[in-house]
Amino acid sequence: MEESDSGFKYLIGRNAGKSAVISAFIATHVATMAGLWFDGARLPKFDFNNLNGYLVLGLGYGFANPAINFAIGGIIHYTSGIIWGVIFALIFHPAIGRFVKPLRALTPINNYVKGVIWGVVLWIISSAFWMPLLIGPLLGPFLTAPPPSGLGAPCGVGPFLSCFAFYGIQANLTNLLWHTIYGVNLGLLFSPTLVSGSRSTWRSSAGVGVR
Repeated sequence: MEESDSGFKYLIGRNAGKSAVISAFIATHVATMAGLWFDGARLPKFDFNNLNGYLVLGLGYGFANPAINFAIGGIIHYTSGIIWGVIFALIFHPAIGRFVKPLRALTPINNYVKGVIWGVVLWIISSAFWMPLLIGPLLGPFLTAPPPSGLGAPCGVGPFLSCFAFYGIQANLTNLLWHTIYGVNLGLLFSPTLVSGSRSTWRSSAGVGVR
């Protein structure tokens, strides 16, 4: 760690853009690894690399070419994780500081709190839109016929996996855990250099102060 010219230490990157990209990549990787181990804790396994591959390449091609499916899906997954991290750093992080004054200062604790909040926001987006889109191609054909006992009446996947009753609740809570891990790591790692000793302003990727 180095000392910034404002007297604050930073962990990754001298500006918000660089710090966001690196932090988001690491946060995505940590959360991805955790998701692959969830089944060891008797939770649904979250393999977003393969799920994204199936969505883009199709189930038939994905199952026949698992390595390509994993690689393509992984590129999409990590890219989206970085994009959401940049949105957090350049839009959400300064915006929430404007509306919630106690979170305005650029401190490790505030970054952590904002990261957790951002993780919850992404969980809502993921559970309402992205998870049904990912799981639909896998389980959609089985939901057109009477489902196994305990899944309720036949229906589409739907937002928040509402069709799956208890299993949907379990998947949603696990998805919340996944995105919380992402948000916590993003918030803890995002720490760009402050400008002119201000506790609420930092440098953008172009070197311009951002609030």
